[in-house]
Amino acid sequence: MPTSDFAALLCSIVLIWPTVTSSLELIEDLESRISSLERRVRAIEQPVWQISGASNSWDVCTQGPCRCMPETRSLSCWSMRLTDLPATQLVPRDALKLDLSDNQLTALHKEAFAGLNQLKHLDVNDNAIEHLPISLFFSLNNITHMRLSKNFLRELDKNQLFSMRHLEIFDLSTNKLRTLPEELFTGNTAMVLLDLSGNRISELPTAAFEGLSNLEELLLSKNQINDLPANCFLGLGNLRKLNLDENQLNELPVEVFSSLTKLDELILRENSLQTVPSLLLHPLKQLRVLDLSGNKLTHISSMAFRGLECLKELELGRNHLRKLTRGVFRPLASLERLILYGNALQQIEAADFAGLSNLTTLFLHVNHLRQMHPICLRDVPRLRKLQLEDNYLSHLPKNFFEFTAELTQLQLARNPWHCDCASLYLASWLRKRKQKDESDDAATGAMCRGPGLLGGKLLFRLSYRELCSNEWASTKGFVPRLPLDAALDEYSLLEEV
Repeated sequence: MPTSDFAALLCSIVLIWPTVTSSLELIEDLESRISSLERRVRAIEQPVWQISGASNSWDVCTQGPCRCMPETRSLSCWSMRLTDLPATQLVPRDALKLDLSDNQLTALHKEAFAGLNQLKHLDVNDNAIEHLPISLFFSLNNITHMRLSKNFLRELDKNQLFSMRHLEIFDLSTNKLRTLPEELFTGNTAMVLLDLSGNRISELPTAAFEGLSNLEELLLSKNQINDLPANCFLGLGNLRKLNLDENQLNELPVEVFSSLTKLDELILRENSLQTVPSLLLHPLKQLRVLDLSGNKLTHISSMAFRGLECLKELELGRNHLRKLTRGVFRPLASLERLILYGNALQQIEAADFAGLSNLTTLFLHVNHLRQMHPICLRDVPRLRKLQLEDNYLSHLPKNFFEFTAELTQLQLARNPWHCDCASLYLASWLRKRKQKDESDDAATGAMCRGPGLLGGKLLFRLSYRELCSNEWASTKGFVPRLPLDAALDEYSLLEEV
C-alpha cells in the first residue's frame, strides 16, 4: 500500500474511532441490561417450595429431599446439586437455620423465604446466583447470620437489606460486585462483620457504609479499589479490623482513617502505595497490627508512625526501601515484631532501631545488606529472633551480639561469609551457641564463601588456625586483621580438635 494511502486510512480510523468506541460501549451497556432482565425473569420463573406453620410441619419436612433436624429447628440442603429449590420440600415456618450452600442454584424466587421471620442463619454460599429480587429478604427480620459468598452477584439494590435490623454477620465475598449502592446498610446497625472480599469493586461511594455504627470487622481485600473517598469510613467508630489487601491503591487521603479511633488491625498489603503521609495513621491510637508489605514504598517519613503507642506488629516487607529514615521507629515503644524482609536495604546504621526497646522479632532477610553497625542492636535488648539470611554480609562486627542476651533464634544462611581472622568473633559466638543448643540448625547456617579451601565449610566448625594462620593467608602475603596474641587469648575456644 502506498504511504499516502496508508496515511489516509490511518486518518480515517482516527476520525471514526470515537464513534466506534461509543458504539462498543452502547453494545456492552445493552448486553448488560439484557442480561439483567434475563436474571430477573429466571428469578420469577423459579419454583418455590412450600412454607408451612402447621403443627406437624417438622414431621412433613423430614419426608422431603433435604435433611430436617427438628431438635435444632434447622434444614440443610447442603451439596445436593440443586438447580432449583425442591418443590417437594416443606419448610417449617419456625425454622432457625437454613443451609442451601454448595449447590447449583442460579436464581431464587422472591417468595423463597416468605414468612420465615424466625430464621437466624441463612447460608447460600457456593452457588451460581446472579440476581437477588428486591423483596427476597423482606420477611427475614430476625436474621443474624447470612452467607451469600461464592456466587455471581453483580449488583445489589439499596433496599435489599431493609428489614434485616438484627443482621450481625454478612458474607458477600467472592462475587462480581463492581460497586455498592449508597445507603445499602442504613438500617443494619447490629452488623459486626461485613465481608466484601474477592469482588470487583473499583470504587466506593462516600456513604457506602453509612449506618454500620457497630461494625467491628470490614473485609475489602482482593478487589480493584484504586481510590478511597476521604469520608468513606466515617461513622465506623467501633471498627476493630480493616482489610484492604490486594487492591490497587496508590495513595490514601490523609483523613481517610480519622474516625477509626478503635482500630486494632489495618491490612494494606499488596497495593501500590508509594508513601505513608505523615498524619495518615496518627488517629489510630489503639492500632496493634499494621501491614504495609508488598507495596512500592521507597521512603517513610520520620513522622509516619507517630501516635501508634500500642502497635505490636509492623510489616514493611517486599517494598523498595533502600535505607531506614532516622528516628522512624522511635514512637513505637510497644512494637514486638518488625518485618523488613524483601527490601533493598544496604546497611543498618547505629540508631536505626532507636525506640524499639520491646522488640522481640526482627526480619531483615532477602535484602542487600553489606554492613551492620557494631551497636545497631543496642536499642533492641529483648530481641529473641533475628533473620539475616539471603543478604551480602561477609562479616559481622566484633561484639555484635553483646546487647542481645535473650536471642534464641538466628538465621545467617546464604550470605557470602569471608572466613578470615575478622570472623573469629562470630565463629566463637556460634560455637558457644552450638554447645548450648545441639538442636540449633548447624549454628544458624553460616557457611563460608571463602577464602580458598574454606569455601563450603560451616563457620562455627573452623579453628583459630584455619581462620587466622592458614596457608592461604600466608601465601598471599595477607596480614591478619587482629593481633595474633590478642586473638589467641580471646578465642581460645577455637582450638583445633
